[in-house]
Amino acid sequence: MSSLRALASQARGPKLQFPALPPGWEKKYKPGEMYRHQNSIPKLPVPPLQQTLQKYLTSVQPLLTEEEFQKTKAIVEEFGRPGGVGEMLQQKLLRRAKLCDNWLTEWWLRVAYLGFRLPNPVNVSPAISYPWQPMGDTETYIKTAARHLLGTVKWNLLILTESLSPDIYRRRPLCMSQYNGYSRCRIPGPAVDTLRRTPIHESRHMVVVHNGHFFKLNVLYEAPNGELAVCPPTHIVHQLHNILKAAPEPAEYPVGILTSEHRDTWFHARERLLKDTTNSISLDVIERAQFVLCLDRPHPQISSLSKLSQFSDNHSTVVANRCLHGNGSQYNSANRWFDSYSQVVLGEDGGGGAIMEHTTAEGPSAFATNRFVLDLLYRTPHDVLAEHSAVEPSILQPAEKLEWNISPESARDIDTAKRNFDSLVADTDLEMFTFTEFGKNFPKSIKLSPDGFIQNAIQLAYYKLYGKLTATYESGGTRRFKFGRTDVIRSSTNAALAFVKTMCEPNASIDEKANLLVTAVKAHSDYTNDAISGQVFDRHLLGLKLVAVENGLEIPELYNDPTYAKSVHFCLSTSQIPIPGHNIIPFFGAVVEDGYGLSYNPQETQVLFSVSSCRQCPHTDSQLFVSMLVKSMREMHDVMMAAKGTKSKL
Repeated sequence: MSSLRALASQARGPKLQFPALPPGWEKKYKPGEMYRHQNSIPKLPVPPLQQTLQKYLTSVQPLLTEEEFQKTKAIVEEFGRPGGVGEMLQQKLLRRAKLCDNWLTEWWLRVAYLGFRLPNPVNVSPAISYPWQPMGDTETYIKTAARHLLGTVKWNLLILTESLSPDIYRRRPLCMSQYNGYSRCRIPGPAVDTLRRTPIHESRHMVVVHNGHFFKLNVLYEAPNGELAVCPPTHIVHQLHNILKAAPEPAEYPVGILTSEHRDTWFHARERLLKDTTNSISLDVIERAQFVLCLDRPHPQISSLSKLSQFSDNHSTVVANRCLHGNGSQYNSANRWFDSYSQVVLGEDGGGGAIMEHTTAEGPSAFATNRFVLDLLYRTPHDVLAEHSAVEPSILQPAEKLEWNISPESARDIDTAKRNFDSLVADTDLEMFTFTEFGKNFPKSIKLSPDGFIQNAIQLAYYKLYGKLTATYESGGTRRFKFGRTDVIRSSTNAALAFVKTMCEPNASIDEKANLLVTAVKAHSDYTNDAISGQVFDRHLLGLKLVAVENGLEIPELYNDPTYAKSVHFCLSTSQIPIPGHNIIPFFGAVVEDGYGLSYNPQETQVLFSVSSCRQCPHTDSQLFVSMLVKSMREMHDVMMAAKGTKSKL
């Protein structure tokens, strides 16, 4: 716990002033509460080897022919035989686990994120879109941006003062380490990136970017009593006005687009920028910032709207694409710094959201910021812009435009980055839709897990389109363990295969379909419980492989078996992120070229969905998958209602 508190409080720096909050909120946020349970949180376990191997075999069975399965079974049995390579690697992993708070953390950061070389946007960083709000005029836009900015600063101060209540799930405290994302930036490196974390006394500012121009804006100042306090709202509003006036036209050389590049390419481009002192200073300012506020130009499809009733799923898709990647360099893709842990996005047309750099946190903890800000802005009569401050204006610093000296080499880097990113944007097929026929209330009413119900609807949709199941990733949080991140909930189970086959069988009875659906949902729930308890196989098998790599040992045959490659080729990458009370949903790109990325926010009477795929793949189509998912949800609902009616008549 002491190391976490050192990170959060930065005790060597100035004392922090607790932020002003709406009346009554002080009961929810109390200084010193955040890590109250941290010492009682256990380490991530290493599952028994034979348990992992059996779960692996069971999970791949619905993806294989009988011949393929028997071949893989023999390989797995050889790996796990007494005195074999599996047991040797298991013992080495157990020794590592004794020496670490979490045996996976360091490896996971490197393998899943810092060593991953594809561009951050779309491939790594999820985004979230907010409910659309008409802006009307520039003054409304600037004040809305100021509210989002101040809400984010307040959230950061709540973390720094350790004032968040500890998260509890099923009466168990969860590790709170993922909340420490403020003032964190990913730095490209040769082959492996690094993380830069800046103490709060060196990060009193955030960065505003407009039309590709970057501005440093101090959001904290040192009060007469020596405490760091939030700058007055009037000052923030005035500075945002000045920023818009100072950047009326797009930057000739928008440096931010470089952060969208392949990580090795961006590393070399950054090295060229660093040769100039002015560029080095500007990079340092951006990389030390608490977060980034992206003030985006309007999109014609959104700016033409005037009423909330006009806003449709099609418009939601335009805004979601803005948040995920900026809609291309001709719109707002260059108005970003994709290495920043947190970017708040707000367009002049009212469409906005946020982008999260994924390296250090998962969606539920990272997007808690957004829920806090939206609660602050729209669920309380308290107006952050009305907060009074007696600070002397002369001690507040104006926004400072960051300057760049762009060499011919760097100009070429920027032009190349535009072309490359525009290609990625064009290939990204992201669709948003709201399923309004029922929400999580329906599966709950028939005593089924809403998540299990939706996951099996996804399986049914895929089966209807492709005639088979595929490896499916659902993120399962492991924060009940110290520094826990995720493991994989495998939704493509044998029970799911039996269910989807029967649903597509014309002669199957309603009761057969209903019973198999119940069985499939229960199998999913059981696997979910195992995943969040650290008792599934994906991270364990990865750990055993990395033990072999670090010890210079030959990679076992299990990992060279085509079945293993198939099992981690996730044509369905999914995530449930419930955000109660707000019509917002995270989204991300497909993780493989021939797959889909799906996320959903199940609410009481509706489910918010996002579906992404790659346009260049001839086998995927986001709109087609959406239509099949809607059909599958309806069919499952009708089956369960019909089965319920049959039983009630008996």
